[in-house]
Amino acid sequence: MNVNGIGTAGYPVAGKAKVRQAQDGTQSFDREFMGMASQTPPSFIGKVWTKEELMQSVDQQVQSNQSKKMSVSDMIKATCIEGTRARFRFAGEDKIYTFDEYIKELDKRSKNNV
Repeated sequence: MNVNGIGTAGYPVAGKAKVRQAQDGTQSFDREFMGMASQTPPSFIGKVWTKEELMQSVDQQVQSNQSKKMSVSDMIKATCIEGTRARFRFAGEDKIYTFDEYIKELDKRSKNNV
């Protein structure tokens, strides 16, 4: 019961945290009350997952989305306003590539780094 801002244990209530008031007028939070863990999870939590369950769920999501994976060529076409007419260059290099040359060079460099 909360009457005029005084909680059930005689503490003033500030939201859900209890505040202690000393006789000298100073106030402090009831750290023992604040440190207590709830016995039930919050209403917005549907299921509490273990680390292994979470990792397994992420792996399943990744596997189920493999069919939606785009090729490098398709990703560049989708993100580049100029499309295949654009000219490309690797960072720190002066050579300029056409779209097809860039894709070939990118594939070549990617395979060399694996």
